[in-house]
Amino acid sequence: MMKRVISLALCLLMVVAVFSGCAKEKDENDFGAYINMYLTDPLYNFDPAMAYGNDSALKVVSLLFDNLFILNEDGEVENSLAKKYTYDEETNQMTITLNKTSWSNGREVSADDVICSWRRILDNNNSFAAAALLYDIKNARAAKENINGISVDDIGISSRGGTELIIDFEENVDIDKFIMNLTSYALAPLYESCVYSTYDVLDWAKKPSLIVTSGPFKLREISYNDNDRRLVLERNPYYYRNPDLDVIDESVTPYRLVVDYTKTDAEIKEAYENGELFFVGDIPLSLRGEWKDKATVSDSMSTHTYVLNQNAVINGEKIFAKAEVRQALSEVINREEIAKKVVFAEAATGLVPKAVFNTPEEPGWFDSVTTFYEKSSAYLNTTTDQNTINAAKNKLATVGITDPSKYSFAISVPAYDEVHLLIAGEVQKAWKALGFDVTVNAIDVVDNEDKDKTIGKISGVKDDIFHEKYLAGDYQVAAIDYVAYSMDPFSVLAPFAQGYTGEKFGGSTVMEAPIHATGWKDDTYTQLIHEAFTASVEGRANKLHAAEEQLMKQLPIIPIVYNKDAVMVHDDLSDYEFTYYKTPIFTKLELEDYHDHLPQVTE
Repeated sequence: MMKRVISLALCLLMVVAVFSGCAKEKDENDFGAYINMYLTDPLYNFDPAMAYGNDSALKVVSLLFDNLFILNEDGEVENSLAKKYTYDEETNQMTITLNKTSWSNGREVSADDVICSWRRILDNNNSFAAAALLYDIKNARAAKENINGISVDDIGISSRGGTELIIDFEENVDIDKFIMNLTSYALAPLYESCVYSTYDVLDWAKKPSLIVTSGPFKLREISYNDNDRRLVLERNPYYYRNPDLDVIDESVTPYRLVVDYTKTDAEIKEAYENGELFFVGDIPLSLRGEWKDKATVSDSMSTHTYVLNQNAVINGEKIFAKAEVRQALSEVINREEIAKKVVFAEAATGLVPKAVFNTPEEPGWFDSVTTFYEKSSAYLNTTTDQNTINAAKNKLATVGITDPSKYSFAISVPAYDEVHLLIAGEVQKAWKALGFDVTVNAIDVVDNEDKDKTIGKISGVKDDIFHEKYLAGDYQVAAIDYVAYSMDPFSVLAPFAQGYTGEKFGGSTVMEAPIHATGWKDDTYTQLIHEAFTASVEGRANKLHAAEEQLMKQLPIIPIVYNKDAVMVHDDLSDYEFTYYKTPIFTKLELEDYHDHLPQVTE
């Protein structure tokens, strides 16, 4: 059995932990430490493929699910669930052999679990923007676009002996680029019966009793009650461990990670300073100014953005379908001021997040390759004055909008995210300065009303109505953390190109690839993305930069600020490091004697 140190990366792409250093000798009833943390704000869905619209979601999702490959601290791809792989250039076939590990219910993780996940992503009845990451696979794109009756059953993926995944490609493939794509948790293996057999396909990852996980932790408890709001992650006892031979903490030392959501900001601060709270992965807004110089800060894999629904009818017109309107709305946003108020943010000069590579083959950050004025369009101002507002009003007049007050629309934002609400208020003021009648629609979560196929209503589960409305296109403007699916900028830019959107096939008899969910379509942009997809290493980065420039001229999505990861790590914790992409991870985290700090949680 493979022996290895498991790392807890409390960030976007990998979050795995090993806690050690307990001073007291364990007795037979001592299963390990209960670690009080504030990992993230509350989450309501732990589906890996759904974790890319909120900058915080992957901090927990990557604790729950193992992935075929991960990125180490040097930015290099490293095997995780994949034990080894081979690629035969003559047959265009790749074989990935899996390590031996098990789901949280004790069943071994198999190649069929990978196939389940990838077929779900590529099913033309589903919408997943990560689909383009798999388009090198034979028939993958054809299945997604419903071409010539090709279905997910025809995709070039199969299993052999349970532990071998066989992948057939359309043609010779850049294996390094493909494996980089496989570091995306959107493609992590799934337990098929959880997703399809018994439970609702959209609700399977919302409740501990419904979800089976493959990572170092499983969901022990989620409570959303006003007086008892908590998230408890418990060690997966089967994670890279032989239960007949190995001790219980062979691969994962802490027994539970406990997040108490009932604490106020002041109580979070007090608990941290008193040594009762050991890690704060999502610093409350009210504490950011005070902790600014104490926090460990790094560039994030996400950009906070505003998505404009070009199908939305405002006062009888589809005003967001006009590029001039989108440009005017972008011009008047004071990104520098917003970044200052968010504290852990930077004014956005493009869509691709700051921590993304130039390309997997070419070193350097994507953002650093060109200067601001070369990379960014003139419509992404970082500051705003009256001249800027007047120029934006003149731009609106060129498309017939001489009295913006006639147009009323709303910015939809999750009510549970204080940073998103702050930004929405700032953008609202800017757009009101243009004359538009703008409101902020703060959408809260609600009790789940869907029916399980066997047990009826799923009690104790909340539905994130903001996210559901966003996926359904039921919004005018939506505030979204746009998270990179992988370290390749292609994963960020491709979903806006026709044929690469990952949107479900609409059932039309016209065999045309779906356009982006916003209703935006641009032939020049699509051609650039297609050329980047088919390009050799040389010139690929230039195509992607040209594509981003075109996207920033048309602005179907408006970048506001680059998010930054900011964490507080208590002095009682040690031996944490940073990844190549500058997000904090813990390869071996030592904790002072937890018996001196933490009461045992009552079973």
